[in-house]
Amino acid sequence: MKLFFRNMLCVLALTTSSLTLATTQSSFKLDGEVGWGLIFNSALSVDELDEVSSQSDDGYEFNGAVKGKWQLTDKTKLSSSYAYNQKTYYEYSQYDLALHQLNIDGSYKFNRSEIGLRIDGASASLAGETFLNFQQVSFYLGHFVQPETYLRTSVKTKNKYFAKLSDRDAIGLGVSFDIFHFINSANTMLMLGLTAEKEDTQDNQFTYSGMGIQTKITHKFRVFGFNSKAGVGLRFQRNDYQSIEVETLPAEGIIERDENRQVIEANWDLHLLDNLSVMTELEHGDFNSQLESQTYQQTTASVGLKYTF
Repeated sequence: MKLFFRNMLCVLALTTSSLTLATTQSSFKLDGEVGWGLIFNSALSVDELDEVSSQSDDGYEFNGAVKGKWQLTDKTKLSSSYAYNQKTYYEYSQYDLALHQLNIDGSYKFNRSEIGLRIDGASASLAGETFLNFQQVSFYLGHFVQPETYLRTSVKTKNKYFAKLSDRDAIGLGVSFDIFHFINSANTMLMLGLTAEKEDTQDNQFTYSGMGIQTKITHKFRVFGFNSKAGVGLRFQRNDYQSIEVETLPAEGIIERDENRQVIEANWDLHLLDNLSVMTELEHGDFNSQLESQTYQQTTASVGLKYTF
């Protein structure tokens, strides 16, 4: 992943240099944000490692991001961002999670459509030790069928590399389709998304195919004289894992671990100032699996401040 980040930074450097050759119509914009807040988790877990705890804990969260956008021409755009998120728990520090994310996105507009290529990289650390590196390349196509309705489809390839669990290393392929509809002068957004993916791992017991559906509604409004934005969303995911025949246990047989995930979330952003917001979020998940150890419910909540610049 270090090599991946270095390569992406080289691309950024070359792109920045190329801006000197762009036309006078090109422009560059840089934005950033920092945030801090309190968090609660009713069931500490690490999905990628199948670690689920019945313990709950609270703590604090820090995050920051820097985003750059190069408008090379009126139709061509190149953007990139880096984001960092750190969750720290008061009692169970073994679940402290840090996440680095970096992406580069290039797109071209024609008529009422947009075509683009996006590269994502991520590195996750648990209790101070890196356990997962992730890379993804996405090709997408978007189109406004009406001024207020936007369709987007994408094809994605991904790679996962685990620091100590190489049997979980994986390559994957996925497709997605999303529709966005705006009403009330674009103050209200309705979204519906469908996904399908296939992930092949070194150890077949972690190989799966999955399908998901996601829906969300957000609305901008004023309350107490302040601008605000609220949203409610629902996600459903079904993963079908490959059956594994076990011969080493006292009772031979087939291990099944198919799972269903249902998550509902709500959030509210209240803008106290142009650059300062209060962020609140509540999420509840119901996770069902044929493995008893992976069947649980989880509620998370957070409240904090975000400053943009």
